[in-house]
This record gives sequence, C-alpha cells and structure tokens, in this order.
Amino acid sequence: MSNTFRKLVNQSRRVTRDEFAISFGGIADDVVEMLDSEQARQVVREAREVMESVEPLYNGRQRLRKIDFGLFNSAPELERGEVAAIDGTNTLPMQMYSAGQALSVGVGSISYRRPLQESLHYWSSKIELSEAENSDDFIKREEEGLYGISQTAYLRYYEVSHGLEIAEPYILFDGTLIYEWLGAIQEGVQLYSRLFTSGKKCLGVMKNVKANPVFAKFARALRQGELYIVETLADHLNQSNVPNKNPGETRNRYVLEEFKNGTARHILRGLFKPRKKAFGFEVHEDHLEDMLRIMAADCQLNNVGHEIPFLLNRIDEELRKNFNPRILQDRIAVQMAIQSEELFFEETNERVFR
Repeated sequence: MSNTFRKLVNQSRRVTRDEFAISFGGIADDVVEMLDSEQARQVVREAREVMESVEPLYNGRQRLRKIDFGLFNSAPELERGEVAAIDGTNTLPMQMYSAGQALSVGVGSISYRRPLQESLHYWSSKIELSEAENSDDFIKREEEGLYGISQTAYLRYYEVSHGLEIAEPYILFDGTLIYEWLGAIQEGVQLYSRLFTSGKKCLGVMKNVKANPVFAKFARALRQGELYIVETLADHLNQSNVPNKNPGETRNRYVLEEFKNGTARHILRGLFKPRKKAFGFEVHEDHLEDMLRIMAADCQLNNVGHEIPFLLNRIDEELRKNFNPRILQDRIAVQMAIQSEELFFEETNERVFR
C-alpha cells in the first residue's frame, strides 16, 4: 500500500487555477487514456482467454454460456406473481447521540401481482449507553457502537427476514445474496441457514461490480448476451482460484469457519451482460438454473445501462417514493427542541446549522 501511495504522489502534477478552469487540467483525458490504454486492453484479452479455457464446475456446468435475455414468456412464474423483488433503505441513518445510538430501516417487496404497500415493514433499534455497568463498560459499549455495528448488515438482516415471511417462492434481492458481515456472527449464519432450508429460491443482483477487481476485469471481457460464473463465495473469502493472483496478497476477510466451509462453498458468484453493461450475481448452486432463467426473462433490454430485472427497478423506484430519511430526522430534532433547547443544540447534527 505504501508503494502504491508513493507512486501516486510521485506521478502527481500541479494544476493551476486557469488550467483547471479551461480544461480541468487534462484530468478527463487522463482517465479515458487509462481506461483505453494498451495495458487495459491486454488485461481484457487475458481475462477472455481465462474465461474461454477455464474448467467447468464440478458438476459439469459450463462457467461461460450464452443466455437469452428479455424473453418474458420463458419464466411463467413472473406472470403468476410467484417472483418477488426485495430491497430496503435506511429510514434513519445510524445516529450517534451522547447517550447511545439509534437506527431504523424500511424493507419491502413487490411482484407482478402484489404492490409494495402490502409488504412494507419498518425496523428500528437503539443501544443505550446508560445500560453500562461502570465507566469501563461505558467506554467499551461506546467503542462497540462506533466500530462494531454495521448498519448495512442490520438492513440486510431484515431484508432476508422479509424474504422468509412473504409467500412468493422465488426471490430477487437487490445486492449480494450473502452479506459477508453477517457471515461472521451466529445470528447471520443461522438466518442464512433458515433461508436455504426454507424451500425458497433466491438470487442477488449486484449493480456495481467495479469495487471487485476480479469482477471488473471479467466484466470488460464479457460479451453481450453472455453469463460467466467466476467463483464460489468460499473462493472469494479465501482469495483462492483467482486468476493472476498477486503472490502473498490476501484479503482481510473474517467469517465463521462453519459458514465458510459450509454455506459459502455452495454460493456461486458471477457476471451477466444483457446489453451494454455487466452486472454481478450470487445464487445457491441448487437454484442456479431456475433463478438464471427468471432473472434473464425479466431483464429490461430497453433500459440501457440498467437492464437488470424489471422487478428490481420497480422496487427501487417504489422505495425512493415511500422512504425519506429526512422526515424522521426532522421529527427527532423537533421533539428534542420541544424537550429543551440545550438538548436540541447539543445532540443535533452540526450540519443542520449550516
């Protein structure tokens, strides 16, 4: 990491105010040149070679395949209302107060026959530092609140819980199917165990794959109408079976061994490209064929750059219409102001006063 930063600093150039005003100092040209350089194209060629020569999965399934996207009739489960898309959002981003923390999330689902309003749920919780036994326990609780809580994990926990509650047997999740943070705690492992023994079939769709260097490389090499299974979740967690892995490079990932050696070995991770953009997916190996068929059938080919299943676009749109975190934050501020002005000014986010 230090070598990378050193190189970054050494290659930096100073840009004057006038240069930035006229041409942004050539930054846009630099980015395009980097993305379309010979080195970048070589990486894509090498990734393509790997994709076309890699061994099939242990059960003989090919990792790289052509797939028909947008054929709605190939998945009658959609029209019958048996497929639901689930998503959630923070109705109260985790708020840190002097006496504790509070958070709230909203979760919902939608199908072709059921609107969001019939499945909308809110979950909220708090951690009170006043429950501490002594000053040392107070500090410990405060540190755990700062570094030991993942609001995304809290949200994803209740998205999966929601999937277990609704009637639809096929589920599309917005994001990964497995959230790694939950694989590090018993509550999360037990939740995923219930999901995969419930009889429901699930698939998670990742809209952004650039954060994963391996996925980003294969995404550029993927052609229109193709799907490629990159790895299992266990591979991902162990950083094994990854082409062109740098010697000695490891990921800082911690999950429970029972999860990594159990459920994670059966979760397949891959990419699909309906038209112009590649997306990621996670699915249990037992659900692969059914969920790929349903996912592909519902893809919106006319929504360029966002050709994910229509139901996932719909749930995202509905959530943005129904949830506004600012409303709850304002209500809390008003309640504090009514209680006392001192409480309001001490606890309200400093940004409010700008």
